Amino acid sequence: MNKTFGYGAENRWHDQYFEKGITLPGSAGVVCANALAVGQHDGALAVTLVADGAVSIPAAKKLTVTIQGSDAEGGAFADIAGAPEMSVSGGAGAATIFGDGETIGKLVLPDMAAFAKIKLTTDGAATGKVDVFLNYLAR
Repeated sequence: MNKTFGYGAENRWHDQYFEKGITLPGSAGVVCANALAVGQHDGALAVTLVADGAVSIPAAKKLTVTIQGSDAEGGAFADIAGAPEMSVSGGAGAATIFGDGETIGKLVLPDMAAFAKIKLTTDGAATGKVDVFLNYLAR
C-alpha cells in the first residue's frame, strides 16, 4: 500500500521555498526573501528548516523561527501575534551541530493571513546556512 498520502506523512511541492541557502544571522534577525501562499489551510502546512552544509548553534544560545503574515504577496509583512514559534538551542556546555541535509526543526503554521514569510533570529553567533521550505501534513 502506498503511504505517500497516508496519515502522518509529509509531502513537499517542487520549489516551495521561503529561501534556499539563507545564512543564519550572527546576533540579529533576517526575513526569508520569498512569500508563499498559505491562507485557509486548516493546520495542514508546516515550515521545515534543513541544514545546507554544517550549521552550529553556540552553547546556551538559540535560533528562533517566527511567522510573519500579510494579505497580499507584495504587502507589508508583520509578526503574527500569538502565533507559535520554534526555538532550537545550543547545548549547555557545547554547540549544537547539524550536518548537511539534517532537519533542524518543523513548525506547523497557524490559521493565518493569505501569505507568509519566515523570520530567523539568533541571540548568539550561529553559523551556517539553511533551506526553509513549506510542506503538507497529510491527515
